[in-house]
Order: sequence, then C-alpha cells, then structure tokens
Amino acid sequence: MKITRTLLIVSILISSISFSQNGEKNFIDQPYIEVTGDIETEVIPNEIYLNITLNEHAKKGKISVEEQENQMIAVLKSLNIDLEKNFSILDFDGYYQRKFLANNEVTKIKHYELIVNDGKTLGMAFEALDRIDISNISITKTDHSDIENIKRETKLRAVKVAKDKAANYAKAIDQGLGKALFIQELNNDVVSPFYKNNNFMLNEVVTVGFGTEQEKIQDLNIKSITVKATVLTRFALN
Repeated sequence: MKITRTLLIVSILISSISFSQNGEKNFIDQPYIEVTGDIETEVIPNEIYLNITLNEHAKKGKISVEEQENQMIAVLKSLNIDLEKNFSILDFDGYYQRKFLANNEVTKIKHYELIVNDGKTLGMAFEALDRIDISNISITKTDHSDIENIKRETKLRAVKVAKDKAANYAKAIDQGLGKALFIQELNNDVVSPFYKNNNFMLNEVVTVGFGTEQEKIQDLNIKSITVKATVLTRFALN
C-alpha cells in the first residue's frame, strides 16, 4: 500500500514537470519587467460631520436644553438643511448638582450630529448658531458620498500608471511590452484631514471665509481628502 502511494506521488511530479516543460512558461522563466504604479486623488469632501453640544449650565440664565434645541432646529431649517437626513441626536445625559443652602438641580447636556455638504453651508450654519449663542461646535470628520467609486477609479489609474512606466522602460531597451503577468494591490488608503476637536479650529476655518463681507462665505476652505493607491505589476518583455 505504501509502495503504491509513493509511485502515485512520483507519477504526479513527473507529469507536472513534463507539463511545465511542454506547456507555457512560468513568468519567472521568461523575460519580464516589474514596476509599481502610484497615484493620489484629491477630492473635496461633500459630507462634513459636526458635533453640537447643548448644555444648560453653560448658558446665561440657564436656558433649558429643550428651548435651545427648538431655537437650533428653527435656525437650521431656515438654511434649508435636510434635518431628516442630516441631523440626529448622539447622546443625552444629565448630572445632579447638590448645593449648600440652595435648591439642588439637575443639569442636562445633549449632543447632536449635523452633516453639511460644503464649506459655504458650514460657514452659514456656524454663523447662524453663533447668533443664538450656540458655539460648542466641532468638526469630527469629513467624507465623500462616492468614496468607494473614487477608490476604485484610483486603483485603475494606478494600474495604467504602472503600464505606462513599464512601456517606457521597455522602449528604452528596444523591446516591446507584452501581456500582464501579475498585478497585486499593495496599498489603497483614504487619508482624511485631521481637525482638532474644539471650537477654536472651527472658528479659525469660518473666520477665513467670512472676513468683513457676507459673500466671502463662499471662500471657506475645507481640506481635501486624499485617496492613495499603489499596485505591483509584472509585464512580459517581447
């Protein structure tokens, strides 16, 4: 039984070697060129995520969270922001504050997420909320609604870059470029800009756009997202 298995394995190995010699060559047995293709795509975000915090204790005269919320919703609606789609409550909590020789009280804090689609709307929202004394706002992240297609297109462009590079190298040595033998994705990253999670960053961004004239809102500069792709390719040399 053991002899039969050994003969079978030897037979398979011989058949494999014979096929390799008589069939097509493995790419390592023929002249080839190996190059990488690198590409970066810069895209302006169309989804800017804001965190808005309402705190009763932070307001002069202790305006209730509910009243602040009503004012905020009215202001955002006036900017034609789709609140059904782009506005949600993230968290709601409160803390009990004991006071000596005074009435104890509960202070409520509410966190919201607002998504705006461009720098102009960002500036308008910040300015409008600031008018009703809501300024605890921070940018948490930026994104693009079509990011997956952008990633795919960037990878395809990286392959084309690699092919052009290989063709130029082949031409330099008076050879032709053959078919692709190997393609491997090495890297496909999305690098989003980092925003400090505080009011000062947003103030700085908005100030750049506003200046002294209202039309300068359009000049708000939101940092772009960088999509990177690197592919490793091997092409036959003719």
